[in-house]
Amino acid sequence: MRLLLILSVLVLQACSTASNVRLYQGPALPNEMETTLVLPLNFELLSLDGQDIAQFEQTFRNHALNIKLTPGFHTLVLQYSDIWEIDNENHDKLTTGQLTFTGSFKEGECFLIQTPPLNTYAQAQAFTQSPSVNLVSDQQTLAGSHIAKADPLTFKKDETTQEISYPHLRQLKFWWQQASSYEKQQFEQWIKSAE
Repeated sequence: MRLLLILSVLVLQACSTASNVRLYQGPALPNEMETTLVLPLNFELLSLDGQDIAQFEQTFRNHALNIKLTPGFHTLVLQYSDIWEIDNENHDKLTTGQLTFTGSFKEGECFLIQTPPLNTYAQAQAFTQSPSVNLVSDQQTLAGSHIAKADPLTFKKDETTQEISYPHLRQLKFWWQQASSYEKQQFEQWIKSAE
């Protein structure tokens, strides 16, 4: 019971201290009628219900964002991205692939992003390889599915075969069809002598 009370207090604090970004059309709904996703600094919202989200409000921020949604069924695509200091001179940017969450969001519900501990560079590296992320509210937990990102250092084979185009061949065929029997015979003799 005490854990549920602490979680509720943390959810309320997180939902009240961040900037609000409304991602729905029309007039703003009262807070108790909206659904809120608290987006920490190291997460970005890439798309909502198949529509890409502009990144300008998510970039260069130093605080969490409250993403305000209408209640109902939604599909959210998130991505973890953070810069880690390896030593005084070296840094590494770690990112996951796309993290997809699908579920029914209720009025007044506030979701926090739950990850394993990410206190060290090694923990963050392990997390980006196999992320386990949940959206947690005081009413439900939504597990995310991970779409692994492509390795930029791996060469990709192009399996599609492209038809090779010979523009002069088309012209030869055209002129062959226009030529008389005598011209075709002379051309064939010329080819034999050229070989």
